[in-house]
Amino acid sequence: QGVTAFHFDLMDRLKKENFKIIHLIRKNKLLQYISKDSNDRDRENPVENKHEAHPTDESTVSSLQEIKVDGNVTKMMIYFDAKADENVFVNNLFLDEFGENGFHTVFYEDLNNDNQGEMDRIFDYLGVERQSVKSEFAKIHEGKRGRDYFDEENQNSVEEAIRNSSYAFTLEPDLPGYPGW
Repeated sequence: QGVTAFHFDLMDRLKKENFKIIHLIRKNKLLQYISKDSNDRDRENPVENKHEAHPTDESTVSSLQEIKVDGNVTKMMIYFDAKADENVFVNNLFLDEFGENGFHTVFYEDLNNDNQGEMDRIFDYLGVERQSVKSEFAKIHEGKRGRDYFDEENQNSVEEAIRNSSYAFTLEPDLPGYPGW
């Protein structure tokens, strides 16, 4: 986050400091939009005056599962396009500055589907010993359909807009526990 806004300063710093770059991308823009809008809404009405994007307890998970996201189709599609453009911009920036071996791209969906395998690839890229990893975070969205995040009156217009776009694939199940639209 912030790479597009601060890329000149960031690239200078990364070149000077010999950092290893791991670029995390979410392929499914619908779920990315849902996460961002849910987080924004949770910040507006924090549970016990705090925001937890990655909770570990069931009471926080339960309250977060009830949040509905903004069903404004225009806003959503602008967000999808902006994030897709940002991913291309950052990838091209990293390629230009560091070459294809100078950074490592990780897709959120792959990390979720095969956490240990992706972490092993990250450890290999970093040149460190592989370790066993296990996420302690609760699965907020497990078993919840994409449409369930939107108020009923917005569900059809949201689905139609996505189906008639290059993002139609986001309606399909692509994560363990996510049944699709």
